[in-house]
Amino acid sequence: MSDEELVVKLDEAEDFGVYAEEEAMLWSINTAFALIVVGSLLGLWFGVLLFAADPQDVLENPLFLDDSTATVNGQIITAADVENQTGGEPVEGLQILLLNIEDQPTSHNAYTNRDGRFTIENVPQQSFILKVSHEGNKTLRITFNPGDQADLSLTLTPGEGIIEEDIRQETDLDSPVLLASIVASLTIVSALLGIMGAFESRRCKYYRRTQYLCGLALFSRGGVFIGPMLILAGMGILSATKNRFEDIEENED
Repeated sequence: MSDEELVVKLDEAEDFGVYAEEEAMLWSINTAFALIVVGSLLGLWFGVLLFAADPQDVLENPLFLDDSTATVNGQIITAADVENQTGGEPVEGLQILLLNIEDQPTSHNAYTNRDGRFTIENVPQQSFILKVSHEGNKTLRITFNPGDQADLSLTLTPGEGIIEEDIRQETDLDSPVLLASIVASLTIVSALLGIMGAFESRRCKYYRRTQYLCGLALFSRGGVFIGPMLILAGMGILSATKNRFEDIEENED
């Protein structure tokens, strides 16, 4: 093999190596782009769901639950009968049940004493349904937030059927609306920033700006942890290929 042929083959091998390196770099950037976009889209979907959901349900999500508790106090009496001059008497031995907002039983319950009073301690400060059933009287279903009222005064009414009442304070319902709207807005904005970061990664111009935008997208929490994990994986790939970005190349030069 002549020296000229050897030089040609070496040049071809070098060109192939450069081509393979470029292809690997391009594949890495496209993979990072896809991971960040998918993670951000999950966050965008989560934000839209937050806007569409009932604000009270949003705040009762494990992400927003308050760990503080309250004591529920109250009294049960019979309805007054003016004609017969009866009623207004306390009811002893009546079971008080607390159901969650999905109408499922909880571990919080109590019985009334001879004065008709009851106390339930260490109740989480989230919406509950207080249920009282007594033969010959209508069933009571009271939706409330523990801690809103110092004392619950409930009256048993003769008859059949159910009496439902929501005594949650309006201010407590307005606050979740505002908070849920803020959380949903920030979630959508952070997801959109992630999509911007993904497209910045394709441009390969500003490495730090790209990573900052993708980092902000972590707050979108798409799929709770799935979205952030995808975005982190994409950021890791970008970190491994950062020499591809123009600002990094300029600093090295």
